[in-house]
Amino acid sequence: MDLLDGWGSPKYVLAPMVDGSELAWRMLGRKYGVQLSFTPMINSTSFLTNMKYRESCLQFAPEDRPLIVQFCANSPEKFVKCAKLVQQHCDAVDLNLGCPQGIAKRGHYGAFLQEEWDLIKSIVSKASLELNVPVTCKIRIFKDIEQTVNYAKFLEAAGASMLTVHGRTREMKGQKTGLADWDQIKAVKKAVKIPVIANGNIQYLSDVHRCLQMTNVDAVMSAEGHLHNPALFSGHQPSVYTMCFEYLEFVEKYPTSLQIIRGHIFKLCHFALDEHSEFRPTIGSAQTTEEIIEALRKMQNECSLCTGNKFTDLSHPHWICQPYERPKTLTEHDSLNRTDIQEADINLSTKKTLLTEQRLKRRALKKEAKLAKKMAVIEGKLICTSCNKNRKSVNCARSVCRTCCEDQNNSTPNMLTSIHCSTHRFSRKVTTAFTD
Repeated sequence: MDLLDGWGSPKYVLAPMVDGSELAWRMLGRKYGVQLSFTPMINSTSFLTNMKYRESCLQFAPEDRPLIVQFCANSPEKFVKCAKLVQQHCDAVDLNLGCPQGIAKRGHYGAFLQEEWDLIKSIVSKASLELNVPVTCKIRIFKDIEQTVNYAKFLEAAGASMLTVHGRTREMKGQKTGLADWDQIKAVKKAVKIPVIANGNIQYLSDVHRCLQMTNVDAVMSAEGHLHNPALFSGHQPSVYTMCFEYLEFVEKYPTSLQIIRGHIFKLCHFALDEHSEFRPTIGSAQTTEEIIEALRKMQNECSLCTGNKFTDLSHPHWICQPYERPKTLTEHDSLNRTDIQEADINLSTKKTLLTEQRLKRRALKKEAKLAKKMAVIEGKLICTSCNKNRKSVNCARSVCRTCCEDQNNSTPNMLTSIHCSTHRFSRKVTTAFTD
């Protein structure tokens, strides 16, 4: 029996996403079909050295299982030490070997370890021998399919119990994202005996079924597609407002920072805010979830009068959850004839104009948000709701000042049911529970 069989053979997987797959979002996803979740990627060095950061990562619920906690690391000792601190709260620990961002390059982790096989082997082997839970790896493909297959077989031999294969290379990110290569994922699945999860090109449930059929993988993971439609795995495309309000209900039960909340709301309402852009600064400058809810209700009322899309060319109405496609750019590998090149020049010029307009718009929105925050201080809206004396912390999960946040946390006897505030420290009781 392989790893996934022991978890009930989950097929629908929520990806690890920094500021995206926190507990509240994971619970919303499970309501709509997610069967296996990953935590956001956790930096192993920060987790061990920064208690405030560690506490912000430790948010679990009994209903959120099976669960895989993901760390990025470049040291066997650090990875194992981190894993031992969380293994009692999860079903496996994952080594991130797929992050392609610049911060991963500077920090020497993620996809920028994929040439250092000796280091990777030392991490995976040590963890597989010393942990009480399985070790899994999330990887990106190489340009050469044979190299990708050899990489996967190497990880299996090192002790990995499961692989998640993102069908894009390390260079494919941002506007150069492009399509994931399912043929490479299929080749990996054929070459190894451990379970394989496919990641990439998942925007609808039909994509999930097509991927399972084409690659013969054990499960399919969604990342960005799920951020724009958390009901993706159920096959539904609900109203963005329904999803926003349901997410905020989970936030009330499993609090997170306003920064993360706003990020989810902006992604869910991406196309709706294109049509009703006047609500963008209001949501962006909101200091409480109540203010966000109020803005969403007003926006929903405005939207109820709409009969279609005025400013966007979409296949669905803007109030319906639907995938977002990144703008594409030309690369040196594109084969273009003279007409294509002329059209590309026109499109590039148009794109530059649009980018300039977008930058100016963002600057204006930032100025509005800054002014709104200043007015909120003047009007007393940023005063702590508990003591009515100190200024509250903007990103506090409890919307109170530091002193009141710590007092409320100390009065909570159960670590797992306490509110996890990423802005302020927790009580000694919580900290001690995760000290080795």
